[in-house]
Amino acid sequence: MSQDKQQDGIIQRREEDYERFKKYTAYTFLLASPVLIALPPRKLDHLTVLLGGAFCVSANHLTYHHTGRSILDRLPTGRTIVPAELPSERAKEIQARLRASREAQIQTALGEEREKLLARERQEKGVAERVWMGREEEGWKERRLREEREALEQGRGYGDLIKEHIWDVWNWGKKD
Repeated sequence: MSQDKQQDGIIQRREEDYERFKKYTAYTFLLASPVLIALPPRKLDHLTVLLGGAFCVSANHLTYHHTGRSILDRLPTGRTIVPAELPSERAKEIQARLRASREAQIQTALGEEREKLLARERQEKGVAERVWMGREEEGWKERRLREEREALEQGRGYGDLIKEHIWDVWNWGKKD
């Protein structure tokens, strides 16, 4: 049993030595890091970042050692207490008015853009239709169907009708 007590004593002493080493190392880095950062050449490089990190870890360790709570424990966790009256009725009213105004602006802009798009489509459709249809007037389908019926009743075939249409195109509609 005496050997177990001796080993426990040795382990206890080593733990105390380790805690003392951590404390003195933290003090050393807490004081030396800002001094080393301030020495020339002053530049932001990996050494500066490491010294800044050592300073933060040392400050956190010493705070925990002296108070029982570390700096990280003291940081807000994102849980904030919001009073029940927030947002107020006035704030809700202003938000609603702003939202309505924004929606009206968007609808106005969309309406203007829609009108511009429709006008452009009408104009493009007009050009395409004029190129495709030429000088054909309203009712051209009915007129062609009537001509086709008359030609078939007279005994001419579709070949004759096609020749006539090609001849009209070739002569630009002239009867010569």
